[in-house]
Amino acid sequence: MTTRRAKGETVGSIMKNEFLAVSDEFTIEDTIKHFRTASLEKVSKPSYIYVVDSRGLLVGVVKMRDLLSHAPNVHIRDIMLKSVVKVHAEMDQEEVVRYFIKHRFLALPVVNNEQKLVGIVTADEMVDIAELEAEDDIAKIIGTGVDEITSRSIPRIVRLRLPWLAISIVSGLACAFILGWFEHDIKSVVALALFIPIVLGLSESTGMQSATIVVRNMALGRASLKDVRWLLQKEMFVGIIVGLACGMLVGGAATLWQANANLGAALAISMSMSIILSGVIGSCLPFLFKLFKIDPALSSGPIVLATCDIMTLLIYFRVSGFFLAGQ
Repeated sequence: MTTRRAKGETVGSIMKNEFLAVSDEFTIEDTIKHFRTASLEKVSKPSYIYVVDSRGLLVGVVKMRDLLSHAPNVHIRDIMLKSVVKVHAEMDQEEVVRYFIKHRFLALPVVNNEQKLVGIVTADEMVDIAELEAEDDIAKIIGTGVDEITSRSIPRIVRLRLPWLAISIVSGLACAFILGWFEHDIKSVVALALFIPIVLGLSESTGMQSATIVVRNMALGRASLKDVRWLLQKEMFVGIIVGLACGMLVGGAATLWQANANLGAALAISMSMSIILSGVIGSCLPFLFKLFKIDPALSSGPIVLATCDIMTLLIYFRVSGFFLAGQ
């Protein structure tokens, strides 16, 4: 059975202390002899041999197959790779997952503050961490906690869900206030109320799509703060195309259904603007959360939905008021 690990643990808490390391003074013959006398735990799945100096500092790494392609009297330091990808014992385990995704190694050496080799982490261990990371992000996106997946306690599940539902309540009250603010416009053109669900639905979907994609790219190490400009440009272009397509489709349908060209224009423009801005909001919120040291996954659940709802209603009624004034 796979042991569930807590998020936020350091790599030092999950590393293995059994690994194969030799002195840089060893020859290949010395290394092979050492390999034969090492404990079973060290050699059960040998992938790399780590090389240390007299102080125990990590100075290189040798692949097992390299031992077979050189003469026995060749020193290990002469064939080792000196540029070693390593991780620190205090590094967050989720960050180490990104190292494995980027470099695709079977194992990585772990060093302490003095750069001494203290352990290794394997790809198998990182698979477990990556699964937990994905579970946690999914839980936050749907508005709960990862503990609910395994919890059988009804009170605990309720406690996990209520804070997220409270955000929905607050956003719902804010939307109700906005509707009350534009109550006169709704009474003047009753058809405005008919299209609120589809306007909100498309805006929410766009925001969630953008936020979820950014959060997963962050988790995989494919999106950082330096990528904000590129992501915003991408969402702007995608939002313009999708927004215009959806806006024209719904606006055209509204014009034919209600025989009101102004209503169709109001829907087309407001929907296009809402979808574009929702994509930008969904892309920006994860980076904003990361900037303030908050888990970006929190931004892709009820928070992005609430933000998109409020923004969409304001745009919808402002644009509608402009086009439908005097009707």
